Amino acid sequence: MRTCKVSDELYEQLKSFVVDPFDDTPEVVIGRLIEIVNKAKNRWSPFDVYDDSQDTEPPVMSCPKHQESQEEDPVVVL
Repeated sequence: MRTCKVSDELYEQLKSFVVDPFDDTPEVVIGRLIEIVNKAKNRWSPFDVYDDSQDTEPPVMSCPKHQESQEEDPVVVL
């Protein structure tokens, strides 16, 4: 088993994740946090990474164009 030193501030934060004060050791809490991170990683799907070696121009995101009003905005003089 390895020993890991943490600052007092980090230890206080770690204690805030304790669910059962009689059974939760720092190792149990760290293991629980690692499980949460692994589950989050599995749910996260990154966007396709743009590879600029294949195209000369980056892809353009298409957005619906707004119809421009023929009339100008009214001018208010105070």
